[in-house]
Amino acid sequence: MAGISVNEAYNHFASTYVAKENANVDKHKKSELQSVYKSIARINRKSPLHVLKQDDNAQAEAVGIKEHARTLRSQLDAISGEEDAALSKKSAISSNPDKVAVEYVGKGQGNTSEFTIGVDHLATNQINAGHFLVPDEEVALPKGSYAFNVSINGHDYEFQYSIRDGNTNHDIQAKLSRLINKAGIGLIAGMQEDAQGRTTLIIGSSDTGLKPGHTHRFEVSESQISENPHSVSYFGLNLIAQEPTNAHFYLNGTEHSSSSNRFTVGNEFDITLRGATDPASPVSISIEDENDALVENVRSLINGYNGFIDSVSDVHDAGFKSTKLVGETIAIAEKHLTKMDNYGISLNENGRIDYDSGLLREKSAKGPPKEVLHPLMDFAKALIQKTDEISIDPMKYVERPVFNYKDPHGSNTPSPYITSEYSGMMFNNYC
Repeated sequence: MAGISVNEAYNHFASTYVAKENANVDKHKKSELQSVYKSIARINRKSPLHVLKQDDNAQAEAVGIKEHARTLRSQLDAISGEEDAALSKKSAISSNPDKVAVEYVGKGQGNTSEFTIGVDHLATNQINAGHFLVPDEEVALPKGSYAFNVSINGHDYEFQYSIRDGNTNHDIQAKLSRLINKAGIGLIAGMQEDAQGRTTLIIGSSDTGLKPGHTHRFEVSESQISENPHSVSYFGLNLIAQEPTNAHFYLNGTEHSSSSNRFTVGNEFDITLRGATDPASPVSISIEDENDALVENVRSLINGYNGFIDSVSDVHDAGFKSTKLVGETIAIAEKHLTKMDNYGISLNENGRIDYDSGLLREKSAKGPPKEVLHPLMDFAKALIQKTDEISIDPMKYVERPVFNYKDPHGSNTPSPYITSEYSGMMFNNYC
């Protein structure tokens, strides 16, 4: 790899292309997706026409804000509910969350209260790393049509492309990367550059581990019907740099393996393995009591809010109205979190929430106080509504002058110039 770590190279582009795990927030019923579509259509009918400036940075920030809202929604879903008791519901705790993270997903009726996990190694995905080539040199292959096959998850796919006069190594590597990413077959491709300025194409499987009876996650080979051969060997598309492996761990001393680093124990504990543990010091997983659960769930709610405020405040692009979004979010906190200083929860001058967990624990010694539960649950529900609003139309926070207002007496015929219908669908390579 010419002085570059395979994992470093893969992580470089996986952080951009690979979907982040956000638990249940990414799972939707058909009715929920229909509701999202109707919300987008409703916005289109009522929105004026706007002129969107060709500002790639601002549009990228809009996608980024949508991602921040998605992350916050995931955190809120984990602690919110229809009842006030949701904040004080049973929860699980890990003695070392950097190595093993846990979320309680049971109904509170299970018998498991504590167990240990020792992790030998994590599940890994397969990574193919091709040859490093001088990017601006012309491809040393005959001009014409090419094809290669990819076998993955029991299916075979053929990719076809052409090499024309003047195409450089970088041109074709970038073309292959786009082809693979757009195919949506469980592979993620990206470019990487070494210290000498040469570039390579790296292909990784989106899933980790191995299926029973298999030794690889995917295989790349020359197409038998390709007009021109040798493109796979030229670019090194079939060179495996990292073999896929299953996670190997111990539950209460009993050996187990999993193709994924995320699994459920006893239908109660959602476990995410994050790193190998010391063989002599396994991680303990236990249930928190009601008082501890309230303190930690409130901490999670506040950390999610503060993290969102910090992320949006860090956006300084002139074409993005970050101040507007920050102000709207802080207004939600100001509305719901007044007169809670006595419970260790207060809003500071920067709009962030200060939290004294010790004071809340002391005030909750005789049970979760309604003076805390009611406003916090209303606060969480209001934040959920805000994240949904951002996800449906993040472009409302992009500088977009009004071009023409809708005729209030006209028909509701959709306008081809309205962009919110599409901006609400932006999902940054997750679709």
